[in-house]
Amino acid sequence: ISEFPAEETYSQGFATNITFSEGIGFLTRNDRRTDLAFMVTAHEAAHQWWGGLLMPGAGPGGNLLSEGTAHFSTILLIEAVRGLEQRIEFCRLIEDRYCSRRSVDSERELVKVDGTRAGDTTLTYDKAGWVYWMLLHHLGRDAALEGVRSFIDHYVHDRDHPVLEDFVAHMRDFADDQAAYDAFVDQWFFNVVLPEYTLRQVARNQIDPGAGAWEVRLELRNAGSGRMPVEISAERGSRFVKPGSVTSGDFAESRTLVILGAGESKELRILCDFEPDRVVVDPDAEVLQKGRKLAVHRF
Repeated sequence: ISEFPAEETYSQGFATNITFSEGIGFLTRNDRRTDLAFMVTAHEAAHQWWGGLLMPGAGPGGNLLSEGTAHFSTILLIEAVRGLEQRIEFCRLIEDRYCSRRSVDSERELVKVDGTRAGDTTLTYDKAGWVYWMLLHHLGRDAALEGVRSFIDHYVHDRDHPVLEDFVAHMRDFADDQAAYDAFVDQWFFNVVLPEYTLRQVARNQIDPGAGAWEVRLELRNAGSGRMPVEISAERGSRFVKPGSVTSGDFAESRTLVILGAGESKELRILCDFEPDRVVVDPDAEVLQKGRKLAVHRF
């Protein structure tokens, strides 16, 4: 890693070296949830594969096989090395950046993104990275990573450099349910969708004082677009705490899974063996969405 002064704030990953502005890492304060220097280094190191071994084609959707996939690899590495809390924080960071920087009126499908429109940068990095992350869960981790390795092996020496549509076609062979795979890629790669979950009429009731049993009732609505499975969690206490904190060990949760399309609502009942203090939509940050900060109810 070669540091340069913060006259500019960017980094680049080359075959044997990462040039790195001190302004996006070395002079940045880190905490237990975020580590910008690690994030940037992980992204640039991922270019050893995405952009290095695999050189994408020069066309619509091509650069998403370099920058979006590097963000995807960063998500995986952060969780493996730094843990779930930092991974969730990184996902929330790039989700928030996408939601705030996208050009809603001119946003194109990922397969058509070529860097010529306002808002294409956040699509190339942030949205694409998130969509690859969701694809991992849709296919299952083992199948998805097997498909990624196969894709790189297939194109690493091929002079017909791939674009995003080639990736989508290649990964289809690793789906157990190809009809469900087609539905997923149709909305996320070939259309523009963004779920937005809202909580309504949220209430908690103790149903068995002797056993400490509680229930949470609510209505969940997808006020946005797209159709995705999403988890809803009734929780108590601090999920992530500093080592040695007196609140360690007080966390409890109970989850349910729901699938909602655009404009759909569903009434839910979550049973708990503890008194919940909040309800959280998508607690593990696995579904790209608008308004995540508002998709929480605190009692």
